[in-house]
Amino acid sequence: MSEKYKLSILALTACLLTGCGAGETSALENTTAEKQPTEPVAETSAETFPETASATTAVPQETTAQENPAAPKEITIDFTGIAEFHPEGTPVQPYSLKILSETNNNVTMAYEWYDAAEDVSLPMIGESWDCFYDENYTYQWDDGKLSIFDGENCLYVLEYPTDKWYVNGNNARLENGIFYGASVMNGYAQPDTCFMFAYDLENEKLLWRSADQTYNSMNFLVKGDVIFCGYGFTAEDDYLYQLDKNTGEVIDRLPLKKMPDLMAEKDDRLYVHTYSYDYVIEIGNHTEINQIYLNAVEELENTGYLPNGDYCYVDNGTGFEKQKELAYPNEFVIYDINDDGIDELLIGIEGTCNSDSAQYIYRFSEKKEEFELLFDYYYGCRFYENGLIYAPASHSGYTYNDDFWPYEVYRYNEMENMYECIASVEELDLNACPEYKDNFPFKDDKDGDKKIYFVRFYEDSLRLDEGEYNDWKEKLFESDLFELNWHTLS
Repeated sequence: MSEKYKLSILALTACLLTGCGAGETSALENTTAEKQPTEPVAETSAETFPETASATTAVPQETTAQENPAAPKEITIDFTGIAEFHPEGTPVQPYSLKILSETNNNVTMAYEWYDAAEDVSLPMIGESWDCFYDENYTYQWDDGKLSIFDGENCLYVLEYPTDKWYVNGNNARLENGIFYGASVMNGYAQPDTCFMFAYDLENEKLLWRSADQTYNSMNFLVKGDVIFCGYGFTAEDDYLYQLDKNTGEVIDRLPLKKMPDLMAEKDDRLYVHTYSYDYVIEIGNHTEINQIYLNAVEELENTGYLPNGDYCYVDNGTGFEKQKELAYPNEFVIYDINDDGIDELLIGIEGTCNSDSAQYIYRFSEKKEEFELLFDYYYGCRFYENGLIYAPASHSGYTYNDDFWPYEVYRYNEMENMYECIASVEELDLNACPEYKDNFPFKDDKDGDKKIYFVRFYEDSLRLDEGEYNDWKEKLFESDLFELNWHTLS
């Protein structure tokens, strides 16, 4: 441990002795940066987490309290009536993540995994996980309150609602006057629970609150403008999230087999422990490629030309500036949409008419040093985590009495380096279109509702009644939609 942290530990002891925080005085036993075991955090039949013990250490006799120490600022953060919200800000791009290994750990507890990981450590102090540090501050949990120290000074004592099981290791950070923390409830998903937040301590103002069910891991990690954290529970989806540190928005999520309960970073790799799997995840930056994408978006905004040189609007003689004024703002997002380990540039153009309303997926080829167009379709597509794209048609030849609209389904073909159409769906409802009675396939209408679905699925041509179609569709779109945060430059 550096002298800075040794002094910080002694200072923390002194502050505790002078009465910073509530409850019994705690002191720090070890003055080394060696990793220490934590209490188990794992899924159990009861879905509970063992309570972490308070730090109990011997106080160095030579340590004396600072004369007339300044009283810490005590702040209570109340989330009553405050739902998810995010300020406007410059979009932050997520890191690209690639799972290098996924190892079944036979339900190894977090502290067991941490003890065995010789090359992975977290900045903890002592044997208990209720005291930790970063490059500037030391943090001490005591009786449900968090004290923050700067050298010999206890600057803040914070109290905010969070489950007692979660007052442990590396779950708080103060940076440039902004405090980043989490409010967690142990148990199944409920409204207004398990979220992160940012709080301006000087002005006592809540800056953002992330979505519900984005955090119940033991710790979070900050890397640049991105926060890595995790959420999951029994019978719920488990994700490693990336949050925009400036707004709290979810900018990426990586599905895992179990809840991420403890994570550490080293050499651009994330080491993540879950209830029954250990992960090693490579962090890819792609900073240069992202800048190329942003430059392409700026070119689109300034000239109307897409990354591959195509013009984005119908040339109706009014000129670019007039077309841009009439059209909706262009949208974009940088995301690894096809799970190939490379970020793509997704662009949405909701233009002046159907003919120039479209969505595109581009990828910049470093080898070719050029943009590749992977997908081009009418505006309004939906992107699924299983790699499918739901693409609604721009026009239809039928009339509908329900909420159906014809669509196609696309999937990325790695060999062809493009998205290919794997399905198309059309509905014929005689109740809305009686003029097609002579051509209606009554024998396929098993439920007799005078409604049939024409489905082309790969090489098969299907005629499905309502029940058959719903079963086919549910099976095809079995995964969740991507939570894409579209951005505009205008």
